[in-house]
Amino acid sequence: MFKTKASPTFRPQKTSPFEAAPSLTVPPKFPELWTSVLDELVPVFVKSRFSPQESWKNKPFDKSDVTFFSKGLLELSGFFTEDRQGSRLPNYFTTARFRSSYFLYFFALQGAKFLTLFDQYPKAIDAAIAHAEQTGVLRIIDVGSGPGTASIAFFIHLLERYRKTKHLPFSVKLHWIDRNSAILEDGERFFRSVLEKFSDFEGDVDLVTEARDWWKHPSHFDFEASLVLFGNVLNESDPAVFQRGLAPFLKNPQGAGVLIVEPAFKSASQRISQIRDELMPHPLWGPCLHTERCPLAEGRDWCHFSVPAQLPGSFFKKFSIKLGGVRDWLKFSFVWIAAQNSEKKLMPDPAKGLARVVSDPMRTPRGLQNQVCQPNQIGWIAKKDLQRGDVIRYSETRHDPILQPRFKADRSRKRLRK
Repeated sequence: MFKTKASPTFRPQKTSPFEAAPSLTVPPKFPELWTSVLDELVPVFVKSRFSPQESWKNKPFDKSDVTFFSKGLLELSGFFTEDRQGSRLPNYFTTARFRSSYFLYFFALQGAKFLTLFDQYPKAIDAAIAHAEQTGVLRIIDVGSGPGTASIAFFIHLLERYRKTKHLPFSVKLHWIDRNSAILEDGERFFRSVLEKFSDFEGDVDLVTEARDWWKHPSHFDFEASLVLFGNVLNESDPAVFQRGLAPFLKNPQGAGVLIVEPAFKSASQRISQIRDELMPHPLWGPCLHTERCPLAEGRDWCHFSVPAQLPGSFFKKFSIKLGGVRDWLKFSFVWIAAQNSEKKLMPDPAKGLARVVSDPMRTPRGLQNQVCQPNQIGWIAKKDLQRGDVIRYSETRHDPILQPRFKADRSRKRLRK
């Protein structure tokens, strides 16, 4: 049961983090182990942990439970359907009915976003594993962790990779930081059930939780990790506070670097683009394919993605219907910051390489066209069947002054890594 066992050293191929540019339009392959977590562990945990009557706790999760727990879910969903930040978003994890609602629906939804990116960027995961092989520890820091959604998703992705051998060749340390002690306690209990579920794996797994303001770093805190995860933290933080708290993680990222995932809201998405601009030049896993100013960091449009996905989880589907329909798309914005030593060449030359489509087809004075991300400006392409997130040859795009949005003067690039 998760006992350390020797295994051959993992040797990933030498590659640039930009060698493969995923289209972000291909449906992800969710691990089978993730489905079993959602269908077997989550409903049992929620019913035993949050049922108001003792007699309910040991009964199977059924339609009556869907009806009962949907009440809190509908209310919690209302908090998340608007573009909110900081103090305007209530501390929902203090309320038991919202914590149960999160586990039954948003745990699966948010976890699926991270799993999608883990699936789309396998070389980034290779980098995390290579760092773990070098140090002996695969350490994941989950910032604003809630119940550990992002890092549990990573852990399941990791187990899926080692499913044939049933052992991990390094120790795993999950480090969760969240303001709310109640959700950390819930998450820790749930993670124990995950470890029990997969007790046929061998390896050394440790969990550390810290209930504190995530941006107030104690002097003894060690930031080196194989991967740092931020999930929906920017959208729920004051931008200045977020920037101050993020900066130490960007001084010397290791392994797979720092992954920031946010809702597809305009304010959070454009702030991600601005953070990306402030970091340049710096290697990224994605989504960007150039190092110059992001043309969507301000103005009418913003950089986000809609990935087609059949989300697993039978009860997740039932709760989705309660919220208005089955989820067929995952919508989010993100930036994945690589370690500085990932590649000597920071980014590919867009004139010789690839460009990313950043809109669905739009009606313009020149007909149906898609926006394309180009350095400092939006390009355009009129080509059938392109979707937001597709990767094309840069030479196929064109600059059109008639369609070009008006942007403010170039911002000075602040250095987050000071």
